[in-house]
Amino acid sequence: MAQFRTAIFPVVPGPRAVDGSHPRRPRRPRRGHRLITSGLPLTALAAATLWIGSQPPAGGAAAAAPTTTTTSAAPSATATTTTTFPPGSTPADKWVLRAVAAEEHFGSVEVAGRITQGKSQIVLELLVNSDGEGGGEFVQQGNLVRIERVGPLLYFNAPTKFWSTHATAAQTKEYGAKWLEFSAVDPRFTSFDQFLDAADLVVAAFEGHTAPLTLGRRTNFAGHKVVVIKDTVTTKGKKSTGLMYIGATGPPLVYKIVDDTPGDVSTVVFEHYGKAVALTVPPNAINLS
Repeated sequence: MAQFRTAIFPVVPGPRAVDGSHPRRPRRPRRGHRLITSGLPLTALAAATLWIGSQPPAGGAAAAAPTTTTTSAAPSATATTTTTFPPGSTPADKWVLRAVAAEEHFGSVEVAGRITQGKSQIVLELLVNSDGEGGGEFVQQGNLVRIERVGPLLYFNAPTKFWSTHATAAQTKEYGAKWLEFSAVDPRFTSFDQFLDAADLVVAAFEGHTAPLTLGRRTNFAGHKVVVIKDTVTTKGKKSTGLMYIGATGPPLVYKIVDDTPGDVSTVVFEHYGKAVALTVPPNAINLS
């Protein structure tokens, strides 16, 4: 996949509780099971298609003017956070809670993933900041779909080939290879939006787990000393395993999440944590919000 880099609108995050609250925007409702295994990219593409397909031709839609947002401040990956642990928290629980808090205090991070669901495979490459703004690419069934989020707006760009199999001929001509602009708070686009929030990915990795999490020995991953948190569940004789690699020294940032369930194997890697950068809004976006 061609490498795609999307600049990030840097916002200095305020303190956030590990229960998921955020001072800038309300957190999205949780789904009750792992994010990776729920097939969100597939759901997101379908939701976007159905929503757009229900709209009249966009001949009268307004085009958004290109803008660039910058800031002089950058969040610090070494920012201190106060984490409150619920009664009965195990050592593994505490590592995950620290990681959730840490994912609110970095500048930007690259998120690379490969999600296999049956015969379908999705490859993603994103660059996001700690408050959920950012963007990048999804590749599914040969279609390269680009997304970006800036503030309350979500941008979506899919090739003509994608629209030709999901929309009318008029919509295919109108939307093919064009940037579309939506409200990011629309629940039909939650799937895309969640992948742009590193903290959401971390929270959802073990969300709804029924068996106690286990804490493995310290090891090395991609040049980092990490601890590995494991979740194993057996349902109807079929085992599902989740792994989370968390930095053992310095900020407890997440470096890898693996989710291996029957018919669904996913790996998401977090790399190159760094300073936040500026985000340029896609030019000439068709406003459908």
